[in-house]
Amino acid sequence: MGEPAAGRDADVDDPLYERLASYEGQPAATAVRGRDPVNAPMIRHWCEALGHPLPADGSAPPTMLQVWTMAGLTEPSRQTDDDAPGGRSAAYEGLLGALDEAGCTSVVATNCEQEYVRTLTPGEEIVFDSVIESVSPRKRTGLGTGYFVTTRMDVRAGGTLVGTHRFRILKYRPAEPRSTGEPPAGRARKGNRRPRPVINRDNAGFWAGVEREQLLFQRCTACGTARFPWLPGCNGCGAREWTAEEASGRGTVHSFVVMHHPPFPAFDPPYAVALVELEEGVRIVAQLAGISYRRVRIGMPVRVDFARLEGEDEGLVLPVFRPAGPVGDEEPVCVGDALPPLDVPVTRTLIVAGALASRDFQDVHHDAEAARERGSPDIFMNILTTNGLVGRYVSEWAGPAARLRRVAIRLGVPNRPGDTMTLTGRVTAVRPAPAAEEHGPGRTVELSIRGANAAGDHVTGTVLVELPGRDGKGARG
Repeated sequence: MGEPAAGRDADVDDPLYERLASYEGQPAATAVRGRDPVNAPMIRHWCEALGHPLPADGSAPPTMLQVWTMAGLTEPSRQTDDDAPGGRSAAYEGLLGALDEAGCTSVVATNCEQEYVRTLTPGEEIVFDSVIESVSPRKRTGLGTGYFVTTRMDVRAGGTLVGTHRFRILKYRPAEPRSTGEPPAGRARKGNRRPRPVINRDNAGFWAGVEREQLLFQRCTACGTARFPWLPGCNGCGAREWTAEEASGRGTVHSFVVMHHPPFPAFDPPYAVALVELEEGVRIVAQLAGISYRRVRIGMPVRVDFARLEGEDEGLVLPVFRPAGPVGDEEPVCVGDALPPLDVPVTRTLIVAGALASRDFQDVHHDAEAARERGSPDIFMNILTTNGLVGRYVSEWAGPAARLRRVAIRLGVPNRPGDTMTLTGRVTAVRPAPAAEEHGPGRTVELSIRGANAAGDHVTGTVLVELPGRDGKGARG
């Protein structure tokens, strides 16, 4: 769950905030050793739970950084010496205790920002320090009234910095349950319904084929002419007899336009709509997906794909076209390039397995009854799993030789069992990577990432990833 529309409490006089603010700058933990060394079984279990590619060199995926700092099932104890795993400082205990006393007994993570200096390998032991970076004034949110607490953690191995981790939580007093029968704030679906295709007796066979993920065209049985769109008679000889044939789905861009205006809620302009000439000689108008409109060119090879839409458009299937080959193998990555979407079914197993693999034993991530007692209708995904899924999404796009350098995410509506989260991304900046990097000349690419379910945005954020050079001039896409 994330940071719902927060506003400053109308009561400006807040003695508790003055007390909480006095903790800013104080240590939250000092010289805490990770409970276990970095190890292959935990890496494998985490990758299996999240569907993350297992690094070929045996190193830990960068987005596991926080996992090695987690205390585990037992309640973290107060920090008393350099060897207390998961220990908290007296200052941090005092801050949390003051919030508990004020009735802010519930907690939820809202933001996570990680920077990676290098990867961790099995056998290494981590030590971390953390500081209370900031405490917000009292805020009213959709979850309840409380305070945002931000800590910053430096993680070291072998005496050198391997990564930093900035984490924000909301400690809050739960809001009173709704009694109106209306859905909770942020759960209503957005009105982004697409126009529905007009289906009649002449083209019903085409749309029936699309539902089966077949791209069908007509062929006249009298003269053999192929035709599209579907018509009741041949535009060559006028005969009314025809048969339906399945196209290979391969073709080239014959022409295209870039749509800017007028904006329509179901679409995200600018985007390209192409007239695609199929191998069979007929042409079809369809949206181009998985490529920036800036990269589209006449003659570009494409292939058909079938987009099964959800949310307001659940049940709608549309043919779209994607580049027929890996775009980045031929050209550098460009600003505006879109990453192929990734659908992640949010099963109860994924939520529980992700929490356990990341050593997060908060009951709201595995115990439905406990989640309901805290105001949630069911268990929900923890932020470590979401962060890992973002890392998985970018890693699968960038390839095994790429290096994640920074992941910064903010949570919105929760991921609950039965949801499907669709991850999408877009290149927002490209610049040369430092020449001294071990992978040689390449590109540092900034990505804007969004993960949405039927209720809205579950996660938004940015990712920095270094792509290796291709013959010293490009980046793998």
